Amino acid sequence: MLAIRFMRTGRRNRAFFRIVLTESSRPPKSNCIKELGWFDPHTKQTSLHEEEILKYLNTGAKPSNSVAKLLLENKMKHKQIVYKPDAPKQKRGKGDQEKTKTQEPTAETEPTEDNTHESAKEEEVAQTEEETPQENEEKAQEAKVETKEEDKTAENEDQKES
Repeated sequence: MLAIRFMRTGRRNRAFFRIVLTESSRPPKSNCIKELGWFDPHTKQTSLHEEEILKYLNTGAKPSNSVAKLLLENKMKHKQIVYKPDAPKQKRGKGDQEKTKTQEPTAETEPTEDNTHESAKEEEVAQTEEETPQENEEKAQEAKVETKEEDKTAENEDQKES
């Protein structure tokens, strides 16, 4: 499948991009089939061969996300040109770190192991009525992993005491 994407050229700290048509499975700097334009991010100048780009889009070439954004900024319209914005990044602040610290149970507030297993079983029984069998299997595997981790921590504490 053909892809329309950027090929980075230029020197260090002075990027320059060629807009090229390449095979999608090939590396970006490999031999390109056709050069379709260029983009200078420092001066924001572009040069596009619009007729050729539309010709290759009609034959099934797909633009990369960054090229699609550039084509839309230059008012090119085609059904193949689809820009998907990145998901907003979540910033971790001090509030998030405090929450994780308070969520960890301490020795004073930990219930006994017998009570934890019984309450966990009761919760699983209540949830099984609402869930699918596949979800039940996943939760059972998670419960097994948690019990193994609890056993390991108990063994480690016993070894430290002796």
